[in-house]
Order: sequence, then structure tokens, then C-alpha cells
Amino acid sequence: MLIVDDDEASRKTAAALLSPGGYEVVFASNGQEALAATHESGVDLVLLDVMMPGLDGLEVCRRIREHSREDYIPIILLTALDGRREVVLGLEAGADDFLSKPVHGAELRARVANLLKVRSYHQLVTTQRDSALATVGELRQQILQADRLATLGTFAAGVSHELNNIAQVLTVAVAELPVEPADPEGMDTRDMLAMATQHVTELARTILRMARPQEDTTLQADVGRTLGEVRDMLRLTGRARHVRLSLELPAAPCLIHANPVHAQQVFLNLLANAADALSGTARPEIKAGVRHAPGGRVDAWVEDNGPGMSEEVLARVFEPFFTTKPAGQGTGLGLPVVKQLVESWGGRLQLHSRQGQGTRVVVEVPAASAPATSSSSVSGPTP
Repeated sequence: MLIVDDDEASRKTAAALLSPGGYEVVFASNGQEALAATHESGVDLVLLDVMMPGLDGLEVCRRIREHSREDYIPIILLTALDGRREVVLGLEAGADDFLSKPVHGAELRARVANLLKVRSYHQLVTTQRDSALATVGELRQQILQADRLATLGTFAAGVSHELNNIAQVLTVAVAELPVEPADPEGMDTRDMLAMATQHVTELARTILRMARPQEDTTLQADVGRTLGEVRDMLRLTGRARHVRLSLELPAAPCLIHANPVHAQQVFLNLLANAADALSGTARPEIKAGVRHAPGGRVDAWVEDNGPGMSEEVLARVFEPFFTTKPAGQGTGLGLPVVKQLVESWGGRLQLHSRQGQGTRVVVEVPAASAPATSSSSVSGPTP
């Protein structure tokens, strides 16, 4: 409660009249002090004398209204004058009430209590308005994302058709390749091409569901095996040749309810993005792994020591078609599709990144089997 009066006795009298209400009271002896108090402290109501030297109460009232348009502060004018003209001027200046001196205590307390209720209601309405505006902003972003996905869907059928044609050619070509001697460090080229062909075939079948993927819950994927397969794919393509890639894999399978090809799609995107981000980084390194977590979850992660992302980029990485890569080198669809696939498994995708401190992506998915306790580590540079 701010009491403004150039007369000290009047200030103390007003404070004494309000004391039964238990209000916290602050004082101002002139208009400038009153304006400073309303700007610096959380004033809930102003009891303002009209007749003051310098800035009078009417001018103070006008300025308070100008500077606190978003925050409604009730103002009661007090004056020794008695006339309709003063009342009209006070109301025109923005006052909520007008009392003549000497003030009756009970009347003052009643009017103060009523105006504080009005202030509380105004604050409630303001909070609800801000919440509604925030909801509108979120809905606007959702509509924008839906529009982008709808644009993607208009040509998804054609892309699916072309991918299916390519997959058929690859299937025939791979079948004609000679069988190579077994490679002790991983799959041979023929097996790798066969797996890549299967990947393309599955993409052709599922690209129409990119905006809202739905998984066959009868299928299971071993995330540890998937990470190993993706590492071998990166070896074959040479995309991560400049990176030291280490995997932390459990001894027992980490099974989730997911299409194995979709699991490959998720971790191929994450590892490839990490490798791309490390271009030009001294001693580039990617650490990836999977483990059984409490609560019947499987947690997998991909972490790099690259340049990281700014808060602005981090806020937009899941927007369809948003990319920081040069034109022709990125579509901006990898992370949005990864996020949708992980959520279709009943899981969630978390991305932690700061500029100069690298990036860590965590995939949390419900497990399809009982957790295992032992684990092993596989590490080494990607040749």
C-alpha cells in the first residue's frame, strides 16, 4: 500500500486507519517519490493526496496510468476540497475512487478492500490471457509444422514409387555378386549391400507414414546389434572415416518393440549427423552405446565432441526442412523423422547441446525384455 501525501501527519493518520487490515505500507512525500515507488516496488494500491507542491495528485495519477498499462494499480484520491469538478478531474486522470478529508476509517478500509479484489481479478484475467496467448503460439507452431508435413506428403507417394524401383534393381544386382571370404571385423560388402537394399525397400514401404509412423508391435529390434550394423554401414561408405567411433554394447540383447530397419534409420541418422558435425574438429570422437535402464527402459545415446549448437538452432532442430548444412547437403528431415519414430515406439528423444561443448542425443524406449546386468565395450577408430 503506497500512501502519498506531503503532510507527515496525514500519512500517519491514513496508515493508522488502514492498520486493522494488516497491509504493508510504504510512504512518499511528493509526486516524484510516488512515481519512483510504483516503478521499483510491488505496489498493489495507491492512496494519493491531490493537493501537493510540484507534481500534484492528478498529474501523478496520469503518469502512473501511463507507465502501468499492463499492471492495473488501483488509485484512490484524497483531497480536502469538496466539489464535483475535482471529482471529475480525478476520474478523468485515471483514479478509481475519490474520498474527501477527513476520511472515515471504516469507509476507507471498505473501499480499499473492494479495489484490491478488483486488482486480484485483473491479475487473474491477465494470467489467463497470457496463458491463452502462449497456447495460441504453440498451436500456430503446430499448424506450421503440420503444413510442412502436408507439403512433404504431396510428393511422398512418388518418392516411395521411385525408391521401390531402385530397391528392385539393387536386389537383382546384389544377388549376382560373388560371395566374398568372411571378414573377421564385420560383414562383407555383399552382405552390407543386401542389408542396405533391405533398408531402401523398407523405406519405400514406410515413407508415406513419415508424418505419423505406426510400428508393428510384433517386431523387435536389438538396439546393440543395430548400433553395430550402423557402424559397419558408416565404415563401408567412409562417411565417418575421419572420426574415432567407440561403442559401449551390453553382453545381452537390448530388445525394443520396433521394426529393425526403422531402428537402423534412427541410429544411422544420429551417427551420420554427429560425424558431419565433427568435420574440421581436432581429434573428432563419437561415443555411442546402449544399456538397460531402471523402469523397464532401454537407453541409447550418441555423443560427439563437436562444436555444439546455439540455443536458437537447438530450438528448431525438430522442425521439418530446417537444416544448418549448406544447400544440397541436408534436407532438414532426419531429426524430425527420428523423433517421430522414437515416439511411435512409446519412447522419447532428448537432445542436449551447448556451443563449444558438443552434443549428446539420448533415446529412451520401453524394453521388450527383462534387463541384463553385464556389459562390454567395443572401441576404436572407424577405418
